[in-house]
Amino acid sequence: MANIKSAIKRAEKNVSQNAKNSAQKSAMRTAIKAFEANPSEELFRAASSAIDKAETKGLIHKNKASRDKARLASKLA
Repeated sequence: MANIKSAIKRAEKNVSQNAKNSAQKSAMRTAIKAFEANPSEELFRAASSAIDKAETKGLIHKNKASRDKARLASKLA
């Protein structure tokens, strides 16, 4: 464990940020699975939005986000 006050604060912040990132990725995966189970325009928009949010937060690479959305769009068509 860290001894310096600022290092302790940073470690606590990292733990909370990791929890937020994990929840965001989980929400993205849930939205994608819901779309794949029952493809519809509304679920496509929800999944696409979840992918975009994960991309803007830096959780996934922009090319992966683009690839995932393209695959979902092809399933919709």
